[in-house]
Amino acid sequence: MIPRSSGPWRILVVDDDALIAALVADGLRLNGHDVTVAASPEEARLVLSDIDPHLLMCDLNFTDGQSGAAFVGEVREQRPWVACVVLSNHRSPELAVSDAHLLPSDVVYLVKSTVRSVDQILDAVHAAMTGTAIETPDPDDDPVIIINAAQAQVLRMLAAGATTRALAEARGTSVRAAESLLVRLYTVLGLDTSRESNPRVEAIRLWQSGRIRVRRSSGRETSLVS
Repeated sequence: MIPRSSGPWRILVVDDDALIAALVADGLRLNGHDVTVAASPEEARLVLSDIDPHLLMCDLNFTDGQSGAAFVGEVREQRPWVACVVLSNHRSPELAVSDAHLLPSDVVYLVKSTVRSVDQILDAVHAAMTGTAIETPDPDDDPVIIINAAQAQVLRMLAAGATTRALAEARGTSVRAAESLLVRLYTVLGLDTSRESNPRVEAIRLWQSGRIRVRRSSGRETSLVS
């Protein structure tokens, strides 16, 4: 845990997982912060002006199709003083949404599955408010698989139910080329591609597990919190 300034701060938590939102909000409130919870970006927009938050803590995936990345980018554009923390099931935003590039460069990125205590959430809030960079190491018993941005796009489309033909059309390639791309992805993920296996299903399970991270173009991996 890192030293933190006390606040209190007004925090808007946006997450459509009611349990996660309640746990995060309760932990923040117990530490003196004024917390408002919204279940979607649309709902958050209705209360944003009234709250005038110091910090936005937002999920990336919403069941109604709204993008957390777009909302965070929108809030930062309109209110550049608002600090931002992203909560996600995925270790890289590119695995969660197609418009991850809309996230501000200084957003603090927190992976839900790695959070073990309220202190980690408080550390992320402090880092966002003060511009302090922190990084959480991966547990030794939870190995992370590194893929590139193109593979992340394919994996995200698989999780959305895209067929091989749809993948080919989206990438402007032939079906055969898309099949080859899938085989390379399955190999990187360490999956069995024999006739008896179902690597597509296993790939989606890995995507859901939060064990995959996207390598940045510079060669650096995406930090859990950056």
